[in-house]
Amino acid sequence: MNNIIYILLLVSFLGYAQDKDLPQSSTKSKGAVFTKAKVSSGNNLLGIPNRPKVKNLFAEPEKGINFKPKEKFTNPSDLYTKKLNAKPEDENNKMKEEFGNDMYLGDFVTTSDKIVFLCRDHMMFDGDRVQVRLNGKILIQNLLLENAYKEITIPLEVGFNKIEFVALNQGESGPNTAELKAIDNGTLITRNIWNLLTGVKASTVVVRN
Repeated sequence: MNNIIYILLLVSFLGYAQDKDLPQSSTKSKGAVFTKAKVSSGNNLLGIPNRPKVKNLFAEPEKGINFKPKEKFTNPSDLYTKKLNAKPEDENNKMKEEFGNDMYLGDFVTTSDKIVFLCRDHMMFDGDRVQVRLNGKILIQNLLLENAYKEITIPLEVGFNKIEFVALNQGESGPNTAELKAIDNGTLITRNIWNLLTGVKASTVVVRN
């Protein structure tokens, strides 16, 4: 009998010791469950997701993407200064495209022996000057254009008469600006406005019958 009791006590003791050494899979505390974190290939040891895989540095750049470094301005005034410094060049290029070609004012037929032009600077008075030629000959060497009209009477030869107005300068603001009216026997036959760079001309042909 004693042997049976001894054996039962021994079995119970061994079972208790074995249960005490087993690891706990989870621990409960006030309804929260804490388990050991599983580390996958997408996470590091701290449980923070890894960054996306870096693209191959030697791969060809994608089309449509500009990899040129962009300008950075630490001071806002630097951007304004750059635009201000670039403005004269930009304005000159724009004027060359728009006002750098000779201008043709048209051709007319008359029976009169003269034609009258009224010419003025229709913009701000800034010292624009022109030279007037008839068939290649200088009639007026240097004419200052003011805001008031100046009358120019040109004698006409029988046949073709080519009349040219050559811009001698661009005044203080540029370009050379003028309004021109042509009058034949007291009748206004044309009115034009020009914007010319230095050396560029506006011309017309008057045919006298």
